[in-house]
Amino acid sequence: MTSFLLPLLRTGIALLALAATGWAMAGKFVPPGPRFHAERIGWSYALGCGLLIAFVPSSLLIGARPNWIGFVVLAALAIGLSRSLAPLTLPSPPAGGRGEMPLGNPAHFEPPLPAGEGRGEGSPTRVLLLLLILLGVAIYALRALTEPMWANDFIAIWGLKGKTIFGAVGYPERLRSLEFAHPEYPLGLPLLYAGISFLTGRWDDHAMALIFPLFQVATLLVLFGWLRRRGVSAAVAGLSAATVAWFEPLYSGFLTGMAEVPLSFGILLFGAALVDALDDSDGGALRRLAFAAALIAALKNEGLFLAVAGALLALIFGRGRRWKVALSAFGPALLVRALHLPWRSRIPVADLDPGLFSAERLWDSLAAAAMLPGWPAWAGLGLLLTLIALGDRVPAGKRLLLLVACAAAAYVVIPAFAVRGPAWLIETTLLRTTAALAPLAAAAVAVRFPGR
Repeated sequence: MTSFLLPLLRTGIALLALAATGWAMAGKFVPPGPRFHAERIGWSYALGCGLLIAFVPSSLLIGARPNWIGFVVLAALAIGLSRSLAPLTLPSPPAGGRGEMPLGNPAHFEPPLPAGEGRGEGSPTRVLLLLLILLGVAIYALRALTEPMWANDFIAIWGLKGKTIFGAVGYPERLRSLEFAHPEYPLGLPLLYAGISFLTGRWDDHAMALIFPLFQVATLLVLFGWLRRRGVSAAVAGLSAATVAWFEPLYSGFLTGMAEVPLSFGILLFGAALVDALDDSDGGALRRLAFAAALIAALKNEGLFLAVAGALLALIFGRGRRWKVALSAFGPALLVRALHLPWRSRIPVADLDPGLFSAERLWDSLAAAAMLPGWPAWAGLGLLLTLIALGDRVPAGKRLLLLVACAAAAYVVIPAFAVRGPAWLIETTLLRTTAALAPLAAAAVAVRFPGR
């Protein structure tokens, strides 16, 4: 037990340092005030992880071994740079008003709480929901930390690359030729693994699993905080967070170590920031959107696709600043893609061939997707569609649902290009890839129930 607890403690200290650094930077991304506290904690973890991802290649490019000294220097520079950005402030409450007023158009956000709200009626429900959320987090932590990360894609792709970067203190040429390791994938997650290993001084794929329950916690905080700020009641926001916390297809032992859990967090950040930017909710919305776009592009290839989809939604639904929002959604993702070019293999993607696409293969892909889920999954989808139909037609919900639909459609269409046939790719990837859309889908549905 001691042999595990000490590495776990070292990993926890490193992750705490990341979150603390992110918190120091988050003041220029997330406005001040109690209404933003939950979101700020989640964004702090994201910013800290993003900084560590950038730290590893930056150190390698100048020939330095990544260590605590280098990270502290980069963290100080990042905090100083963030402090140079224009401050984010909340307007003063109107005369005679009560409580703190949100930024932007008040019609988009929750009004000040009435006196006594949250201390009397309804508090048992909130306590129950909080307990459900905590239990969901505890169960996932148990799944994630019981044993070293073992998923096939962790061993063959994400973990292999991270361990190799740490061990070689670089990105060896041989990684570009390992077809089974998908050298065309972005390196965000392997760089995060390598960064934690450089800070702790060792590769430990058991203790490092702590990253994933913290991703879950950050996801739930952002989901709950964003919904409350959007005018959703504590009960509905809490129920949405509890549902996501117990969503085992995403928070499973199998997906621990793979990219879906961090990607689901990044997608939620991207969708929430996109809606905030379109509504011009606050001065930090565009900054959050730009960071989230870079993060999802660094995690998986579909991150760039989602950034393009978000930019198109901005051009369709935006008003005076649509081009600014679209550029913030697409530009950073494209930059991350360009920065990966020296690290990427020139070997064509083995699993997909654009020349194989046909209407018949597309139909085969759709048919395989329809046959894959069992009756519980179809029942859940039916419930989801019912909730969507019962909710209000708020713009935020419509935009997030369109983003979810774009991603889901891509996951169903791409298998039509599969070399081994559409059914093979559907059966091996569809359930886990679509599971990453759960937090964003929960936000899209719950935001349609404002004030309930």
